[in-house]
Amino acid sequence: MWQLMAFLLFITATLLCGILKGMESIEGNCNDVIRLPCRATDLTNKYRYSMWYKIITDKKRTAIIKHKSGDITHYNNYNNSASLGEKETLELQRINLNHSGVYVCYLAADIGGQNFESFIGLNFSECMYSSTFQPPTVTDVFCPAVSEFSVSWALLGFFLIGLTKIILCIITVGVCDRVIFRRILRKTGSKWSRDKKGNKVEMEKMRFTRS
Repeated sequence: MWQLMAFLLFITATLLCGILKGMESIEGNCNDVIRLPCRATDLTNKYRYSMWYKIITDKKRTAIIKHKSGDITHYNNYNNSASLGEKETLELQRINLNHSGVYVCYLAADIGGQNFESFIGLNFSECMYSSTFQPPTVTDVFCPAVSEFSVSWALLGFFLIGLTKIILCIITVGVCDRVIFRRILRKTGSKWSRDKKGNKVEMEKMRFTRS
């Protein structure tokens, strides 16, 4: 079971890396003002609120700023460095190497509607760091071990998992059928045989009497 869970986590990481490698990325310099567009607004203009996050790991996001009904809420000490522009564009003031990473613009739909989100990366081209140190890129941070994993292998893995589930279901149904059939024989006292075609045929029926 743990092998299956590990494989599913590996597939999730691979798909996330595929998204990150194909997403838009912006280059920035230290102390610049960076504007990160919310591409999700290109998909819809009807939503209850917008929310910007920064991805820390594949399972953890840090909230930055929220816009709902004209009210702006800041999170995690972004009060003086984050604001929103036109079409929910995220504006970051006085950026530094700590701002490098992947950002998510999330649009929350009304109840029963579809939520939308878009990803965008922030890398640094110039900053005050040692010449021997280079800041990691977005894909270096989130995709260190699965960069060579192909989509065809991922699809093959899903196919094998589905095939395994089908086989297990068939075996389970067969076992249950035999158990139920034996219980019926015990209750009715019937003896069964098979004809030339392999069909079950009742030969005789015995009734048990209590002494």
